[in-house]
Amino acid sequence: MKWLRWLIVFLAPAAVLMYPVPAGLTPMAWKIFAVYCAAILGLILQPAGISVTMLTVIAFGAFLVPIGQLLSGYSNGTVWLVFSAFLITQAFIDTSLGKRIAYWMIGIFGKSSLGLLYGQLITDLILSPATPSNTARSGGIVYPIFRNVAITLGSEPGPTSRKIGALITIAGYTFSLSTSAVFLTACAPNILTAGFAKDILKVDISWMQWFIYMSVPALIACFATPLILYRIYPPELKDIPNHKELAEQGLKEMGPMSRKEKLLMLFFVLAIIGWATGSITHISATHIALLFFAMASIFKLLDWKNVLNNNGAWNTLIWYGAVMGFSGILAKAKFFTWLAKVFGDSLDFSGVNPIIVMGILLAISVVVRYVFASMGAYVAAFVPVLFTVGLLAKVPALPLILLIAASSAYGCLLTHYGGAVGPVMFGTGYVPQKTWWTIGAIMNVFNMVLYMTVGLGFWKLIGIW
Repeated sequence: MKWLRWLIVFLAPAAVLMYPVPAGLTPMAWKIFAVYCAAILGLILQPAGISVTMLTVIAFGAFLVPIGQLLSGYSNGTVWLVFSAFLITQAFIDTSLGKRIAYWMIGIFGKSSLGLLYGQLITDLILSPATPSNTARSGGIVYPIFRNVAITLGSEPGPTSRKIGALITIAGYTFSLSTSAVFLTACAPNILTAGFAKDILKVDISWMQWFIYMSVPALIACFATPLILYRIYPPELKDIPNHKELAEQGLKEMGPMSRKEKLLMLFFVLAIIGWATGSITHISATHIALLFFAMASIFKLLDWKNVLNNNGAWNTLIWYGAVMGFSGILAKAKFFTWLAKVFGDSLDFSGVNPIIVMGILLAISVVVRYVFASMGAYVAAFVPVLFTVGLLAKVPALPLILLIAASSAYGCLLTHYGGAVGPVMFGTGYVPQKTWWTIGAIMNVFNMVLYMTVGLGFWKLIGIW
């Protein structure tokens, strides 16, 4: 199967180049598109590691497109923003600040199972602005702590899973993808989506703008989710009378808050302030993230050996840089403009209400997630098409961008493989696949209705469409 996948990846550009260059495109644009097709198929099929696949596409693609153009994505600031934020996550792990925050939440919210869910949600939400990796944030910091709580309460995979462990597990996955929509830096593909929005729809969204636009629908989704899950998948254990003892024991084992934890907390708060005031200070989000990482390094809040071993950060740097480069040179070659014209010649959107068009595109964006095993692959392969159709249909750009960006995250809920953090939690064995998919479908319907009503209404109220 590995060799068959490689064969498909290599045959993709060959199949594209067999056709004559379409009218309206330059020969170079067509060659770039051929390489882009190989990259997208590589992301989806993954015949090797994702970084190896992208570097292989670049190596062979350089026979068609100048290698400098193929590598241009690595000069893109958003790529380094994501990379820096991954490394900041490492500081939360190395200093144990993430674990301490989780215990605080247990002590505050853990009186009942529902309260414990809110503690889990708020912990994820607090960490989300500086942790674009769902796997690192939810799977590596938050979920392990709350799973230990479940085990302490006598709930393990198997006969006792429904006591509370199963709910904590499916909630952890849902929370991770709900908080991902709140901040631009809460999920790495958000930044890729923002890049496509700039290239295709000519809309540049800052960190603070993203937060303002998403604040109402995304935060409603976050805080309604525990109630919905508690209702449709109730735990056997409702009250936790000894929650304070659990938190105190965990904090006692950790000892007093260290100097490194205090420094990281300070830098984290300053980073949030920096991102929030970027439009005033004119300091880019990438610059702030690099400063955050630099300060964490100077004060030894993370171990450089751990940085070198952070496979997620380096893999993301390589494959995101490649995809952003391909997207950028395609946009410069007017490919997306040409694609919009092609849709215009074959589809007639005249007289169709823009809200209906956005609803159709939103539904499509969710349904196709059954065939994608990676949020990043979905964003790279499908979001440009949706944006191009939206451009053609002349729907308001900002609402379309926000609808698709949010669905990029919650669409992962349909399956246990839709996002990288899914296998981490599903693999514990607490929740059967049928239950996982059923709850995921329910949560997708909830989110779609929420964003199409409250979301569009709020964006209309603040005047962005």
